[in-house]
Amino acid sequence: MSGKSRRQAIAKSGSSQAIGFNQRSTDEAAEACSEWLNRHEEHERLIRQWQRLETHLIREHDLFNLNRRDRASLPGASELDAINARIIALFTQNQKLLATIPSLVATTIDGVASKLSVALASVPPDESRATHKLVKSILRDLQAVAQNFGE
Repeated sequence: MSGKSRRQAIAKSGSSQAIGFNQRSTDEAAEACSEWLNRHEEHERLIRQWQRLETHLIREHDLFNLNRRDRASLPGASELDAINARIIALFTQNQKLLATIPSLVATTIDGVASKLSVALASVPPDESRATHKLVKSILRDLQAVAQNFGE
């Protein structure tokens, strides 16, 4: 595949989890990171959903001034509990997987980019802005290098 058409493929492949590499491989690191990133995305989405529902219950039903039984009878209370249970399960699964990722050897650029994407998601900018920016810049640099080498 020529360098130009590969760059076009990279530019078009926005669905890749990491930074747009569209390599077909059996890179174990890329697969594990993809699994972690998918769970992380669901975790973040569920947290936002949980926050919206909790805010509604606070505003409409004075949630924090109710006893346990009254809280449980609120419309949306069981949904809140189910979301919370799923959030906890996703977090637990990702913590276990995260512990294994450093031992996996990335064998493709996508694998390296995926590992960096996990690192980026694991260090939110409000916890360490400099580290977050550094990892983000490394991902950008890796994409530029891959394009230069037609990967």
